[in-house]
Amino acid sequence: MRIALRTALAAVALVGTVTASVATATAAGAATTTASSASSSCVATKTVPSVFGGWKVKLVNRADSGASAKLLDENGRVVSTVDQSRTVDPAVGLRITGVLSAKPVFGQRSQGGSTPWKTTAFPALTADCTQRGTLVRTQRLDSRTTAQVFKVAAGHYQARVFQSGKLVRFIDAHGRSGAALFGSRTLVLNPDGTTVTWTGAKTAADPRTGRYELANGAVVKLVRNAGVYGARLTTGHGTFPVVYAKGRPSVQQDDVTLIALGTDGTLSAYVYGKPLKTPVYLGA
Repeated sequence: MRIALRTALAAVALVGTVTASVATATAAGAATTTASSASSSCVATKTVPSVFGGWKVKLVNRADSGASAKLLDENGRVVSTVDQSRTVDPAVGLRITGVLSAKPVFGQRSQGGSTPWKTTAFPALTADCTQRGTLVRTQRLDSRTTAQVFKVAAGHYQARVFQSGKLVRFIDAHGRSGAALFGSRTLVLNPDGTTVTWTGAKTAADPRTGRYELANGAVVKLVRNAGVYGARLTTGHGTFPVVYAKGRPSVQQDDVTLIALGTDGTLSAYVYGKPLKTPVYLGA
């Protein structure tokens, strides 16, 4: 059984305990929920030869943290890394231009001065893994964390999360909700651009599979199939299908219960009108 949400979730910030009111969505018969499982991990990699004979460079393009390049010697040891923290290493002739852009470019050279750079495009991410659209707001989550929310189109929003000025997470909500779990915080982005965020009320990474009870008595069955975690939510409205966190976190929600499942099995839960509570393991 699935529940239709007749009204959109209101944006609310929850830090430890509830600090703002929320317009709770109401049930409207047995229809659909905004459960989601992302189809892409939003990570692309490739390895290219280094200008230093016998060495290689591993290029990684991540929606969560931008482009990075690792210079590897003949034994596979990392000699140098360039990324959003350091885009140029002149000592070994590495650089990245457009490190957080949709089309970053890697450059390398064996000597300095006027020696030209040999450039290579990073492997491209899919359209849903790149920042697009119009910035609609910047939301402060805590003293060092902010989220930029972008509108791509009706029913399609994206968010980038920054900590101390560095990109740490990317969320895509296209026809279904997306989420980011980092540190003790969870941020859910809905397809209408509203967000729900809270701290705490989450299990540790790689938890035991089995049943977990939430603050309102709802039960989540955590499963694992071929190394991928999935969750099946059961509330007073019935049992939802299993939703897998393949590549990116998944979200399930009804009118009062909201759960986000990380790719590492971390289960984070918020129940409207109830104090935050870490899901309690009940057994297999």
